[in-house]
Amino acid sequence: MKKAGTVTAGILLALVLILFTPIPKGSYDDGGTREFAALTYKIVVWNKLVSVHNEAGEITDIDTYHKTSVFWYPDSSKSINELWEIETSKNS
Repeated sequence: MKKAGTVTAGILLALVLILFTPIPKGSYDDGGTREFAALTYKIVVWNKLVSVHNEAGEITDIDTYHKTSVFWYPDSSKSINELWEIETSKNS
């Protein structure tokens, strides 16, 4: 009976590791944004170059957006561009 509990605990541990271990997916040429993905979530370390506009809509400066965001399922399956849209809508 003790062996069955050990096997169950081992299977549970393996399942948790598979679902929650983030794997580096690389970096992007937008300033150095990095992405880490697991099956249940995605971590994005934003380091993105963004343009700053004045009231007339003209670009006045280039700034860098720094933030770490976690996107849970189902957002974790979206592309980095879709996640950027979500990120910018949160900060507006």
